[in-house]
Amino acid sequence: MEFSPTGQSDESQPSEQPGQPQPSRQPFEFHSVFLNDTGLRAGWRLLIFAGFLALVGFGGSLLASGAGQSHSPTSEFRRAVLQSVGELVIFGVMLLASLLMSRIERRPMGAYGLPLQRSALPLFFRGYVLWGFLPLALLLTVMRMLGVFHFGKFSPLNLETLTWALVWGAAFLVVGLFEEFLFRGYVQFTLADGIGFWPAAIVLSIGFACLHLGNQGETRIGIIGAAVFAIFAAATLWRTGNLWLAVGAHAGWDWGQSFFFGVNDSGFQAPGHLLNPSISGPAWLNGGATGPEGSVLALILLTLMTVIFLAFHRTPPKPVAISADGLKPADAPISIFEGRP
Repeated sequence: MEFSPTGQSDESQPSEQPGQPQPSRQPFEFHSVFLNDTGLRAGWRLLIFAGFLALVGFGGSLLASGAGQSHSPTSEFRRAVLQSVGELVIFGVMLLASLLMSRIERRPMGAYGLPLQRSALPLFFRGYVLWGFLPLALLLTVMRMLGVFHFGKFSPLNLETLTWALVWGAAFLVVGLFEEFLFRGYVQFTLADGIGFWPAAIVLSIGFACLHLGNQGETRIGIIGAAVFAIFAAATLWRTGNLWLAVGAHAGWDWGQSFFFGVNDSGFQAPGHLLNPSISGPAWLNGGATGPEGSVLALILLTLMTVIFLAFHRTPPKPVAISADGLKPADAPISIFEGRP
């Protein structure tokens, strides 16, 4: 070790080797606060989207509230229709805001989870029957075998019952579209661009569960069940590249609960249901006033559904190249993975 004339070690002195480039500080670029390598940062895009929702949604909320105001007694049928119309208006607002963002971001609208493609209808019905209605029927059958649930008798099969079947079918189609696109549409797409797909899915699953806190008759098990279902829905998005199967599963489960089996849905028993069931035994097993979603058996079922779906759908969709004119073949899927490495 050598020392300088001042008595300090030469190791404390910055050495400059001739012929070697010295590192230089990169100047701060203000535009990097807003932009990254792929364009506008995810946080700013979400902020703009929220602004569009607030702006466009204000007029929609006025229309929805005006349609729902009535000083005369409202029938259960009319109330169900008005509620569906209100959610349809909000869903339309979200679609419009997403359309505006697609123009800003220069990507197809279908990239946000609801592409109009030939596989959409088969995916929807597969979700409705195989991942929505039938799992619920299995859950209730297991409860019946344990002696904590009884299916009860059928309501009269008349025009009124058929009308309720159609009304609730349309209503829960809107619910499925609205809630899935709200939590796993544009927001999931954009948040995943910032923090990754599964971190975004977990955050939004917690938000989906918190949405159910306001439901009367909801329990802790029911809230956890909502989060687990959200993880299942995210898994279907991850594997299929769109939301159609999740929308079908959501709608099929809710229609089965509210109309076909007539059980409570988050503490609410819908009018016009087909079966007239009853429960007995502990609430943690039969769901109590919450309905089947308040049972620990529902948590087990939803977890198994997620594992089984991921096991049978192993390969996520591959990115699809967008041509110079932005068009695709009619059968080419538009997925959340477009434009990502």
